[in-house]
Amino acid sequence: MSCWTILGLPADADTRSIKRQYAILLKQTRPDEDPEGFQRLREAYEHALSIKEWEQLREDDAGDDAPWDLSGLSVVEVDTLQRVTRSLDGVSRVELEQRYAAALEHGAADVMEDAVLRHCVDHFETSETLLEWAMQTFHWFGLWQRLELDEELIVELAQQRKRLAERREAPIFLAGQRRLAAEPAATPEHRAAHLLLAPGPFSQRRALARRLREDDWVHCRKLSSALYANHPDICADLPGGTPFFWRDWEHAYDSWPMYLGIVLACLVGTFVQYAPDGARLGALISVAVFWSVIYAVGGWVLNWLMHQLAHRFWLLDDRISARLLPGFNPPPLGILRDLMPCAAMAAGLGYVYGPLASAVYVSTLLGVGLIRRRKVKPHVSWQHASPLLKRSLMGAGILVLVLVLGVFKVISSQSTVNRNQGLQQWTERLCSRMPATASECNVPATVEQWYGQEKQP
Repeated sequence: MSCWTILGLPADADTRSIKRQYAILLKQTRPDEDPEGFQRLREAYEHALSIKEWEQLREDDAGDDAPWDLSGLSVVEVDTLQRVTRSLDGVSRVELEQRYAAALEHGAADVMEDAVLRHCVDHFETSETLLEWAMQTFHWFGLWQRLELDEELIVELAQQRKRLAERREAPIFLAGQRRLAAEPAATPEHRAAHLLLAPGPFSQRRALARRLREDDWVHCRKLSSALYANHPDICADLPGGTPFFWRDWEHAYDSWPMYLGIVLACLVGTFVQYAPDGARLGALISVAVFWSVIYAVGGWVLNWLMHQLAHRFWLLDDRISARLLPGFNPPPLGILRDLMPCAAMAAGLGYVYGPLASAVYVSTLLGVGLIRRRKVKPHVSWQHASPLLKRSLMGAGILVLVLVLGVFKVISSQSTVNRNQGLQQWTERLCSRMPATASECNVPATVEQWYGQEKQP
């Protein structure tokens, strides 16, 4: 069934006839009474309008800016068109009702609605009364909104209304966020407010950012966008003069101090424990790399588990840390997120390498932590950060480490063989299965001992 059959119109009907017929049939087919019939009617209406729009585009002389063809209209209809499209600046509600009544009487309601929509978009700040009347009269932003309204204009008007509502609610919104910033960081909303609005040094914001997770960063983005749009004075006082100063912290790789401490502890422990026994440099490096990989994997698992636990029990971790470190507010270390993983890793390193390795690991973490707490150019710290530069430096560091290990390996391979490598004298081969007091095993080795032969049967 074609759209023309459903509408009851010939195929050469114009757009005005289609709209009038749709309005008549719409009164007979209500969406709450006959939803399927209403859907068929609406689809037929939209299809018919799209056909007419396509036909109009094909006409060479049909431009968007062409003047209205008033030749077929009466004097009353022309006067009505001029009246409903007259300037809407400062028009009263009574005058609007009179114009709309005349437009309905002469079939020019759509023309008036389009003129009102254009005026509200172009003069939004002074069209509050007009917009309120139009929303009630034309059902804008509702189910009965006219389908052929300019989509771009109606979307722009909706965005302007949203921005106006945000500006009106901005003081209340800001007061609520400041209240969240003064409360304990129990939820992602609280933590976002703490990061952006809580008073404190730059290092405190940076320390908080290292504890945030994806849901926290989502609320940080929302709050930063609201501050940027409605509170430029607040933004000017934030680091870098922008509420997005934290953008490089969101994807920061923050576990490198742990891995640095593991590598240093394993290197120091290996050299101290095995170098006095005469082990070669290549063997020492191999042992250190082996245990570094083992502890790095275990440290990653332990660090992930403890951070998840600390994030879930955030307030409990803060309360315990504040009691153990009463002189700091907020405490620089967390029991669950920092001290327990550090103690576990130090104990593991000490089990293999002794107390010296544990001390090296703990000293490395403390040194990095103290350096991080320094306030170094907080207002420009985020501006010069480049993810490409960070990844390049990380790759260069890994390459340098590989080259250094390779150099150590080459140097160690150039050393002379020791007494347990290469060709061994007869006495060492023979005495490996004889008592140390045997006369054949006396030193220094004689020619017979060096070139001795096993007895023939």
